[in-house]
Amino acid sequence: MNMENTMQRMMKNLKQNAALPLSLLAALTMAGCNETGTSSLGSSEDEHDHAENDHPGRLVIAADDDGTQLYMYDLEAGALLPGTLSLDHDASALYTSPGKRFVLAVQRDDNQVQIVDGGLYLHDDHVDEVIPSFAGTLTGPAPTHFRVHGEQAALFYDGDAANAVMAQVELLTDESLETASSVASQTLASAHHGVAEPRGDVLLATFRTAASGLPETVDVYHQHGDHYHKEDTIVPTCQDLHGAGSNEDYSVFGCSDGILIVHQDGEDFTAEKITNATLGLAAGERIGSFDSHHELSHFVGYAGDSIYIIHPEDGDAEALDWTEGAAVSLESHRLDPHGEHLVLLDDAGDLRIFDTADWSEHAHVEDAIAPGNTQMVVAGEPAHVFLSDTGNNSIVVVHLEEGSLESPLSLTFPPAALAWAGLGSDHEEEHSDEDEHDHDDDGHDHDH
Repeated sequence: MNMENTMQRMMKNLKQNAALPLSLLAALTMAGCNETGTSSLGSSEDEHDHAENDHPGRLVIAADDDGTQLYMYDLEAGALLPGTLSLDHDASALYTSPGKRFVLAVQRDDNQVQIVDGGLYLHDDHVDEVIPSFAGTLTGPAPTHFRVHGEQAALFYDGDAANAVMAQVELLTDESLETASSVASQTLASAHHGVAEPRGDVLLATFRTAASGLPETVDVYHQHGDHYHKEDTIVPTCQDLHGAGSNEDYSVFGCSDGILIVHQDGEDFTAEKITNATLGLAAGERIGSFDSHHELSHFVGYAGDSIYIIHPEDGDAEALDWTEGAAVSLESHRLDPHGEHLVLLDDAGDLRIFDTADWSEHAHVEDAIAPGNTQMVVAGEPAHVFLSDTGNNSIVVVHLEEGSLESPLSLTFPPAALAWAGLGSDHEEEHSDEDEHDHDDDGHDHDH
């Protein structure tokens, strides 16, 4: 970064943040132009000469010892930004918005979601950087699943059956999140632990007819301005539905007896089911979560420690032999932002990376992190794996393409949940559909 650009960015930051404390302004200008950093988290080219619109982003980190405190780690500066953002309540989950600018801090038990603006903006040919801040709050009964598909996200509120408060869905974009609002919303006819898949003007949302338990049907809604009209119900049904994913032409849902595959052809929807018997699952086993990406033709389905690659066009699936015979269990899983790699963390602390083009193992990082309850995020350009290392007050960093450990990020607190915030732009075209949003809720009471 040359001196003229450095001064321009510093002056712009000072003007935009004139009311901020001096300590924050000093840190901000340092974060804006990292002349001395040696981290490879920046551009794959020389980080000291990267283009003006490059920035490796920021990590939003919840503290393990105080879930209401969010810390911000600037990956270009290689340091924590000073201060914290204080949530109203402990976060049950952190999710990144479709355009990557925002992080949603879900507070399920307290019926709200606080929106964190990561503070990075792509403006013409340069990056504007400001201190992260709250953009507002979304409210609704028991917000839980947050599903991203392309430039849209659907936030599903489970409702409260005991008090006759119905489930709700909000369609969100980065543009709507700027004003803490939704593009469209819909109150459903039942309260249940469900999920919704956004597909342009169409929304696929779950429905439960029984008094308790998980939903069993998927309804088709068409957007009309700021709300939806129900137009159809998918056949066949999907008993005890949990877990969903979408790509360009298909959506999938996990059922107690198999996988429901829904095909969209314009305004028309057809569906078929792959049974558990076809998958070779034993009695009591089922797929209950997925990883998906809008540009990836396959889906990844999870049944405990068993992983299946689902081919929606063929209506079949095959098991992925990911353990190489090791006696390990699956701890966490993510797709990278472009859907090119599947990242698996086992309970021994090994990281396994697979190429989604042919599902071959790309890299195996042994002893990446000490076994334990680890949160994982895959993000950035070039993509990195970030793992919360609570016992060592640090973030473990793995270069995804190279499959190599890098220097950990030192923190002053034990980290828990992680999310990544990057450049936000109205013109941004590439978005991921990481299924961190489809976390395992089997331990939850589904009759909320």
